[in-house]
Amino acid sequence: MAKEQRITIVIAENELGEREKLKNLLAGEADIQVVGEARDGKECLDVVMRLRPNIVLIKEDLPVINGLDVAGQISGELPAVGVILILTGAEGEEVWHKMLRAGIREFVTRPLTGDRLLHEIRKVAELQSKAGKKGAGAPTATEPSEPKRKIVSVAGPRGGCGKTVLATNLAVALAARSDKIALVDLNLWGGDVAMLLDLTPRRSLGDLLPGFGGIDYDVVEAMMVKHSSGVSVLAAPLTGSFDGSTLSRYMVQSILEALRQHYECTVVDTGYANLESALAAMDYSDLILVVIGMDLPRLRDAKLYLKNLIAANYPREKLRVVVNRCGSSKEIAPAEIESILEFPVASQLPNDEGLVNSSVNLGQPLVLSNPNRQLSRAIGALADGVMPAPVTPKKRSGWFSLMS
Repeated sequence: MAKEQRITIVIAENELGEREKLKNLLAGEADIQVVGEARDGKECLDVVMRLRPNIVLIKEDLPVINGLDVAGQISGELPAVGVILILTGAEGEEVWHKMLRAGIREFVTRPLTGDRLLHEIRKVAELQSKAGKKGAGAPTATEPSEPKRKIVSVAGPRGGCGKTVLATNLAVALAARSDKIALVDLNLWGGDVAMLLDLTPRRSLGDLLPGFGGIDYDVVEAMMVKHSSGVSVLAAPLTGSFDGSTLSRYMVQSILEALRQHYECTVVDTGYANLESALAAMDYSDLILVVIGMDLPRLRDAKLYLKNLIAANYPREKLRVVVNRCGSSKEIAPAEIESILEFPVASQLPNDEGLVNSSVNLGQPLVLSNPNRQLSRAIGALADGVMPAPVTPKKRSGWFSLMS
């Protein structure tokens, strides 16, 4: 967006004091102008239809018409208007599902700071500007670009699906292809990535957040620990006492941006499915591995989860379904899974409970300790899909030579 153009804002907030706080946070910014206010959902629709701002900030629980319904209507009818939902951070699962179905993926949570709010507004304005230019026609010439550094999120509709085991072993498998692989544990209620790698980091993500005031690579790198496989790990707090709800979208994407600049691939274990941190990582990712289990309740949840992601405008090609513990159910054949999910399956990981338990208890990645087992080879094949093995593989001992 050109410097002389201002980002026009409409604020929809029913409490006068909160509207004034928002205006104060935006005051003094040369590139931002508040052009309208609304006290309820109906008034918000009227003001936005009349003024057509670049961005509208909408409180989720507006009176008359709910803010989430208003946000969905604006997104559907006025795609040129960027919508940012204002949440309390205490919303339940139903709200998150409604957001996904409505295609609302841009949001901030209270308490708001000027830095976070301005970052989100400028980011959404830039995305809207790029979308407008793309709609106007593609450029006549394309400059060659370097291979894109990837962010890969490992997610799942519910806990216990095995995504932490997969994320950890996938990152280790990718370390056979590059010296620049990062692994991030976003489960702030006691993530297991460090334990699975037998690491005891002196610093973790929990040390980064209390003093958060802006992120650069040096800050993030100071919190990371190197595993013997070559993977650089940003661990979650080991105590499980940190309040994971404090990990905002702005923080997550700032961290991932710093890592993208220095690592060829960053693997993210997203933690709980409906947290702001998990959705922020998925939004910022180039690829999302959706890990599901073989039992019918997990398949049912996965089907709904995938439908919600697609309704939220996540590109289908960005989503890859990984079915874990294949063969563990006698009643459901692997061939039936795609018809149940109504979505293609990219990878099936065979059930090997003994190997997984041993790997977890010993803190030894199974792709290192047992490279020839079917499960290890399946994870290696998944790694090939993320980052193809180089023609001249890295010279490492042990299982790495077997993976090429």
